Amino acid sequence: MAGPEASGPGRSRTALGAAGIAGRAVGAVGLAAVGVLHLVWAAGSPWPARDEAALADAVVGSAHTPSVGPTVGVAVLALGGAAVVGGVGGASPIARLIRAGAAGALLARGIAGGVAATKLLRLPDPSARFRRLDRVVYRPVCLTLGAAVAMGMLGRMRRRKMG
Repeated sequence: MAGPEASGPGRSRTALGAAGIAGRAVGAVGLAAVGVLHLVWAAGSPWPARDEAALADAVVGSAHTPSVGPTVGVAVLALGGAAVVGGVGGASPIARLIRAGAAGALLARGIAGGVAATKLLRLPDPSARFRRLDRVVYRPVCLTLGAAVAMGMLGRMRRRKMG
């Protein structure tokens, strides 16, 4: 193979660009899904749980779900983050700050875990079901989305330096 796709510096630029695009796509779609799911819950649906009590146990580890206000707040933050991660705001300083904040928050949540988050929010100790779901689902999702957002930022930074 000849040209920039073969090997050397051209290949690394192409690979980094593709990784950046993939990171932005995964981060934006993942955050949008989180936002939509929170809107579904704010509207009163316990999906995918069978009822509100099962949902509360699974997502917050207690007997009651958060009220509509905080749930909509999470939805707005996730959907806004999805838009900016996906490219809204371009390379403006505020868009870069939002992307860095999203990556940092997701990575911190993934590393620290849900038990630490509940302590930080001064919530009761979470249930065993929440702890298990946090270990096998929530933390890995946060780490994946955080890494994707960070990867998308690196691709943007590399293109800006080259351009």
